[in-house]
Amino acid sequence: MQQATNQTIHRLVVGSYNTSEHDAIHLLTFDTESGKLHRAEGQAGVENPSFVALDSAKQRLYAVSELGEGAIVAYRFTGCSEELVADSSSQSPSSAEKLAEINRQPSGGDSPCHLALDASGQWLLLVNYGGGPISVYPIGADGAVGPASHSVTHTGSSVNPDRQQGSHPHSIYAVPQTDLYLVNDLGTDAVYAYRLDRTNGTLSEQSRTRVTPGTGPRHLAFHPIQPIVYVIEELTSAIAVFQLNAADGSLAHRQTITTLPTTFTGENTCAEVAVSADGRYLYGSNRGHDSIASFRIGEDGLLAAIGHTPSGGQSPRHFQLIPGGQWLLTANQESDRVAVLAIDGEGRPTLTDEHVELRKPVCIRLRP
Repeated sequence: MQQATNQTIHRLVVGSYNTSEHDAIHLLTFDTESGKLHRAEGQAGVENPSFVALDSAKQRLYAVSELGEGAIVAYRFTGCSEELVADSSSQSPSSAEKLAEINRQPSGGDSPCHLALDASGQWLLLVNYGGGPISVYPIGADGAVGPASHSVTHTGSSVNPDRQQGSHPHSIYAVPQTDLYLVNDLGTDAVYAYRLDRTNGTLSEQSRTRVTPGTGPRHLAFHPIQPIVYVIEELTSAIAVFQLNAADGSLAHRQTITTLPTTFTGENTCAEVAVSADGRYLYGSNRGHDSIASFRIGEDGLLAAIGHTPSGGQSPRHFQLIPGGQWLLTANQESDRVAVLAIDGEGRPTLTDEHVELRKPVCIRLRP
């Protein structure tokens, strides 16, 4: 019997683009000793739960329903969570855990695509890609999401006529050890910094960093030690490195580096970016080249390219680094596959044969 407490088996949640009639949220287990990935359970009843956020302390899950008139859906985990059991006949770890819906709230806009939980556990913050508001929602003692307490809306556009005709907030991230949140707006080519008032659930803009026109900032990652922010540019397939001013969330540009090999001439857009827990390596996903780009992080926080690894499918929209630094899981949206990559001691991923088939996976979250 494999105990979860020895940290060899990790639990994950995968969000996807699927209809409400089918399982669209999936509970997976991953064994770091064997490199085996297994689907343990699924949840139907919600459409396009693309991105999810976890309150592991309170055993809750929050998912967007990415539709024209979107929603937030709150769940609680039920059943056994202390132990993951290996079925002796199948050798497949399984869990008795399931999801039970708590409630839903309208997102207040078109295509909610990213969300974040405040460290206090009392607030949820959400962005709507379709030009809608960035909103704050209170979370009740039972985990239910209340009506929005405050919303702000961006205006403006940028130089790409197909993708930047208006505001497109694409992600929201808490700045560690602060009450600040950074919002990447792909449509206006800007990174906005907001301060959250945890008493009233309101946002106040602190700064606005303009990035290079036409780049389309999508997601970002923080260096675990240095005040450095890495922003992945969806439209120009690059990563921009910024110095972070933790007082107001403003960013000072230091470097831009491509995510693509010099020989690639096809179409590509970037999606996810993540930094290893030790701050030594950074990874970004390419959709088109269908690869994970790897970089070494210098002592100054700047990047040097290592190479590229096949993502294990088409259109790697998201990926998850596994604690220990030896594994990376990719959500390949257009080939219905979550794939396993092994990372060597020099930070280089290698695609393995291990994978699970899920319809249009687009987000992988680790359950600490």
